[in-house]
Amino acid sequence: MEDDIVRNLKRCPTFDKCSLNLCPLDFDLKERTGSESEKCRWMKEARQCKIGNQEFIAGGKAMPDELLEFVPESNLGWLNEKSQKRWSELKRLVKVEDFRANHKTAVKTP
Repeated sequence: MEDDIVRNLKRCPTFDKCSLNLCPLDFDLKERTGSESEKCRWMKEARQCKIGNQEFIAGGKAMPDELLEFVPESNLGWLNEKSQKRWSELKRLVKVEDFRANHKTAVKTP
């Protein structure tokens, strides 16, 4: 199982540079501990930040589709709101595509 975990974690392009303890690609995420600062960026909600006179929004972006497809369903609740929404959209699209593929052969053309 450990090989499967590492293989899934390595799908992230920042894996080799990452030292965060909480990653949504981790099959054993529920067994991990860590503070807010140890969460993957895709797990953080948007928040207003200020450095000096500069204000900006940090976090809250949706995880890229090519990573979302490898997030275990059991970890969905750990993702930020935008990532959860996109994950649901992708699953719905897959169901529609599967339905169309399965019914395409059943349609008779004259």
